Amino acid sequence: MDPGRVKKPVRSTVCLYFSLDSEKVPVKDPILFLNGSGRGIVNNMFFATNVAPSYAPPGKALVSVSLIGLFDDVSDQELVGRVVKEMSGWFGEASVGSWSYLRMYRIGFAQPNQCPPTDLVKDPKLSPGLYICGDYVTSATFDGALASGRRAVEALLKDRVTVKL
Repeated sequence: MDPGRVKKPVRSTVCLYFSLDSEKVPVKDPILFLNGSGRGIVNNMFFATNVAPSYAPPGKALVSVSLIGLFDDVSDQELVGRVVKEMSGWFGEASVGSWSYLRMYRIGFAQPNQCPPTDLVKDPKLSPGLYICGDYVTSATFDGALASGRRAVEALLKDRVTVKL
């Protein structure tokens, strides 16, 4: 099996960034806001400078908003407008009206698509001397990537012990 030829479905995302005066941040805690309503296009958002103040110049705050999908059929300008409107519903028009749009990133291959059924414990050995690891092999998380790397190394070490040189 050639791992370079394996086509797996992927999940795309759009990340938008905004700036505002730090005294106008509506929440001071380092909280990730998740959209659990089932409505709207925003998946999650957070005030990045509540986690790391160095992410913005003094007196400024950085807002990060993430969407699931690429929204290929929507222009950047329209997408920013839709996000601002949705965020105004979360935090109020007066608050979000002071945000300044900075940048947008459309990331086509943000994560492997791991919709069920998913085998999260795959054998890391593809063939003699060929091992795979990464978040695409297990769960699309830092923990998944690390666990996958550990399993690949353990399989390699086990094989090296059983091979006579």
